[in-house]
Amino acid sequence: MPASRVAALLMMSLLLGIPARAHAQEPLVEEVRAAIRQYDAALRRSDVAALERFWAREYSLVNPRGERLTREDRLANVRSGRTAFDSLAPVPQEERVRIYGNQGDEKDVVAVHTTLLTIGGRYSGHGERGQYRATAIWVYRDGHWQQVASQLTPVLGP
Repeated sequence: MPASRVAALLMMSLLLGIPARAHAQEPLVEEVRAAIRQYDAALRRSDVAALERFWAREYSLVNPRGERLTREDRLANVRSGRTAFDSLAPVPQEERVRIYGNQGDEKDVVAVHTTLLTIGGRYSGHGERGQYRATAIWVYRDGHWQQVASQLTPVLGP
């Protein structure tokens, strides 16, 4: 296949939001999964310094009650103990990570992470217990992965 046609197909896939081939994604998917595990550990420890690195300046969360919180809101909640976890357990077989964008040297990429979580603890001072569908949008910048947005939705039925 001519190089110009390959370039055109790649450009169309990026514009249409089609993820890159799975085998090309694997190293980046593993990087994102490692960042997710470190992030989850930081949440469990209420490690504000680590969370400041994981949440981008423009970060926002839509919590299980449908409230939108900024990075500063979340950090204040963690500092005060209004957000704290007794348990935070992802269901590995439910985890999906998709990579979008230019996977060259600059890592101009976005990762979309979806999973099922079992959570026990508090969000914004409200008790939360149960299973939740979670979506997080991660970007690679300044040499590490950061979340720019996330949302939790309670699982109401089986």
